[in-house]
Amino acid sequence: MIGRRGLTLLVGVLAIGALTGAVQADAASPPEPAGYHTGPLRGATPATLTGARVVDLGDLEVMLAADTAPVLIDVGPAAIKPANLPADSLWLPVHRSIPGAVWLPGAGSGDLPADREALLLDLVSGLTDGDKDAPIVVFCQPDCWASWNLGRRLVLAGYSGVAWFPEGVNAWQEAHPTAPVDEMPGWEAGPPASASR
Repeated sequence: MIGRRGLTLLVGVLAIGALTGAVQADAASPPEPAGYHTGPLRGATPATLTGARVVDLGDLEVMLAADTAPVLIDVGPAAIKPANLPADSLWLPVHRSIPGAVWLPGAGSGDLPADREALLLDLVSGLTDGDKDAPIVVFCQPDCWASWNLGRRLVLAGYSGVAWFPEGVNAWQEAHPTAPVDEMPGWEAGPPASASR
């Protein structure tokens, strides 16, 4: 049986452990940049996205079951054709995503050219029927700045229903099937796949 002094000591140790864990978690997540992230798109991302809601798999499942399901936007990178692939080889990469998602590879670039940003915002406006309050979920893969950048871009464009799913398609496929998706029509001529890495 633990006495009063032992109990006090145990509570103190647990509190210090919890505080240390919180500090370490914050240290692992970089702060939000002032604008867009323009460095490598794979790496530790912030734990927050100002103006947007950060959601996990459970939150996403609830959102998808709602009467007004969100627009799902996947900005995962396109596969890069291997340089050593013989010219006569068939190259038919398949991008798998959350069923119902639209795929906009390269749309999460931090330095998206103005004409591509205008096209992106026009496509999103079409997906939401011009409703800037419509629920939108942006995602990619874990540790991917592309979805964070897209979420920031949509928030700055005045969208108020943006949610960021940082666990991305990897978390989805651990619990649910994925589906093959093609690039959204009108977006195909986008930046090279390497811009999404």
